[in-house]
Amino acid sequence: MNKCLATLILSSLPALSLAAESGHAAEKAGLPPTVNQGLMTAILTLIIFLALLVILSKAAWGPIAKGLSEREAKIRRDIEEAEAARRAALAQQAEYQAQLAKAADEVRAILEKAQADAQAAATRIKMQAQQEAEESKERALRDIEASRNAALAEIRAQAAELSTAIAEKILRRNLNVDDQRELVNAALNQLNTN
Repeated sequence: MNKCLATLILSSLPALSLAAESGHAAEKAGLPPTVNQGLMTAILTLIIFLALLVILSKAAWGPIAKGLSEREAKIRRDIEEAEAARRAALAQQAEYQAQLAKAADEVRAILEKAQADAQAAATRIKMQAQQEAEESKERALRDIEASRNAALAEIRAQAAELSTAIAEKILRRNLNVDDQRELVNAALNQLNTN
């Protein structure tokens, strides 16, 4: 088909050039073109226009239309991919937010457990300290009681020694009131020095 159109156009060119020359000759002479010349020029122009239209529709419009449709398809794919990526990003964002909420709940639970453990430890330490204080107090009371009993036993022993010493001195001599006073004072002095 393209070869036929090319042959037609090439065969029309001499006639077109002849018509153009005769039109130019008449124009140069100042005469208007004849009807045959005008009709021939119009037909040739129409044929060339139609031939160019057919050639361009096959050679140019087809590739241009194909390129435009390919570009349109690519743009549609890009839009669909962008929409899919947006949906995936929204889903991932929702997943991250769920993970953050879960992590916040876990942190809250850990903090609550740590606080409860700290309170239990404080209570345990306080009770242990109270128990140790009670034990120390009881030990101190036992030590005081033992020291008191030991002091009383020592005082009794010294009192017995003094009584024995006084009785021995009394038995050695016959005492008068001054001697008795002197013996009591000496016993008291001896008690104070020990």
